[in-house]
This record gives sequence, C-alpha cells and structure tokens, in this order.
Amino acid sequence: MEKLAIENIEVIPLQVPLKKIFESALGVYTHLDVVVVKMKTKDGPEGFGMTTGLGGASGTAIVPYIKNELAPLILGQDALAPELVWNKMWSPNKARMRGGIGLHALSCVDIACWDVLAKAAGKSINRLLGGFRQSVPVYGSGGWHTLSDEELLEEAQEAADLGCTAYKFKIGTNRDEERISYLRSNMGEDFILFADANQKYIVREAIEVSNMLAEYGVAWFEEPVIADSVDDLAELSKESMVPLAAGENAYLRWGFRELCERRAVGFLQPDVGRCGGITEFRKIANLADAFNISLSCHLVHEISVSLIGASPSGYMVEYMDFFNSEDMTQDFSVKDGKITVPDVPGHGFEFTEEALKNYRID
Repeated sequence: MEKLAIENIEVIPLQVPLKKIFESALGVYTHLDVVVVKMKTKDGPEGFGMTTGLGGASGTAIVPYIKNELAPLILGQDALAPELVWNKMWSPNKARMRGGIGLHALSCVDIACWDVLAKAAGKSINRLLGGFRQSVPVYGSGGWHTLSDEELLEEAQEAADLGCTAYKFKIGTNRDEERISYLRSNMGEDFILFADANQKYIVREAIEVSNMLAEYGVAWFEEPVIADSVDDLAELSKESMVPLAAGENAYLRWGFRELCERRAVGFLQPDVGRCGGITEFRKIANLADAFNISLSCHLVHEISVSLIGASPSGYMVEYMDFFNSEDMTQDFSVKDGKITVPDVPGHGFEFTEEALKNYRID
C-alpha cells in the first residue's frame, strides 16, 4: 500500500463519572475529562486516539484546537507515515506545544494515526514496535486522601487479590506515616509499596519524607517536588533514601532526556496521552533503554500496556479501573497481576458507540 490518505478527523469530548470521588494533593475529582479522536482514512481503517485528565474541562479547549488547527494540517496526508503526520502538526505549533493541552491534542491525534498504521499492517502496536513481551505486570493505584485507613487497606488488598505485587497510594497529609505503617503491617514485608506526593514538597521537606518512606521499605517516591524544576528533582535524587519516579508532567523526548541525563529519577512515567503520543513514547522508551532506567507509565493502561510491553525497559503499568468493561471493545482485565496485550491489529482500545453516546458532552 503506497499511501493511505487521512480523510477526516472527528473529535469527541466525553465526561466519564468516577466510581467514587477522589482527593490528592492537587485537588478533588469527580469525573474524567476525555477527548477522543477518530481518524478516518480513504478506503482504509479508522484510527482511535484518546487523551484524558482527572477532573476539569480542558477538553473544551482541546476539541476546537484539534478541529481548527491540527486537523487542517494533516487532511490528505499519509496515515501510514505517523512521523510525518506528527511533524506536520508540531512544526508550525512549537510555541504552543511546550506542554499542557497543546500536547494533549497532538498526542490524541498521533495515537489515532499509529492505530491506523498498525491496523493497515494487520499487526498489534506492540508487535509493530518490537513485541518484547505480550503480558505486562501491573500495580494497583489509588490510595486517595479521602480513603479511611480501612478503605486504603481494602483497596491494596483488592490489588493483591488480582495477583498484583505492588500498590501505589497518595501522601501529603498529616497522617502519612500512620497510613503507611498500617498498610505495611497488614500487607506484609514482601508487598511492594509506592508513594505519590503529586508535587507536594520542597527539596528539604522531601528529603525528610524519603527517610520516613525508607523505614517502611517504600520502593519509589513519585513526583516529590514541582515537576517543572528538574534542578530540584536532581538535587533530591542525590539525597533521597528512596528512588524517585516522575514523568507524567514531562513532555516530548527533550523533557525526558533531561530527566535521564541529570539522573533525576529511577523510574520514567510518560503519559501517552500527553507526552506527544506514541511517536514520542517510543523515543522515551529508547531513552530508558539507553540510560538503564525502568519504564512505567501514567494511567491509560489500555494503551500503555502495549507500549510498556514493547520495551525491554518496561517495568509495570499503572492500573486504575476507571472505565467499565462494557464500555470498551476489548478486555483489559487483570489476571495473575498482569494484563495481556490485545492480540488485534492496532492498540485495541476503543469505546463502544453506546459509551460514546452516553458520555458525550457537546
């Protein structure tokens, strides 16, 4: 096939209610703010892309940006050349794609383009990118501030019941040590615990917190300081008693290159829906390989499992059960602590038409 022209870009804003209200150091959340892209090609397959955020209404800005600025740049372009399509969108928009919702928009369209390419090739995204493994460990994620100690333990145990060997919880309250002690004493010494601070601390405070986390054998300290200051993260990494994790608020290969070169983290956590899409995620995975850093991800396990599975540096996928299984066309359930990569052309993640209709907000 010589060319597969992009014929239309449909952009769909969704608001998906959370199963329960969450609270972290960043705020309170009641819903997922989701933008879906359907990339339609001339006489070829349709690609599905998505970007998502906890709470807010950034989709109201992302939707017109894709429709009015990005889509016109790529109509008629070859969907079998995602690097070219990516650059067609990014090159004239560099100033507005330093981060934030500009890159959410770019990522969303890019994911759809790679989905088209893989479907046209009759291969899964995982196989297309190297297919290192077809089953990927996941860790349970949650531990929100709103949970009581009993609810926190119940959530960790639910992860363990799925076969998960690790669980991530939020810190940044005046009861952090009590909560961690309670988790450790009930889950046992061999169960892996991760702590997520959501950028709560300054360096001095974070050093003190790392000492406490180390006492309970916590395996990583996520986003301990402001994400925009790699200087702070690199300074902390030299003093922290626990390996650092970051990346959900880093953008493009250059942002991740700095994290790697500064030895600021032990775990990279790109979000495929905001880091620049699959085009950039695979370059970030190559950085992880080159710098011997473990590769995880932020949310969107439905797509991330294929990408983490494709990389030799892939460690674990973050698992948050946000979407109802009946809202998706493929099964992403956890069995024996792992998710199996969908054995279908593309990345395998799409909402059903009924779900799109139910959650659509425009």
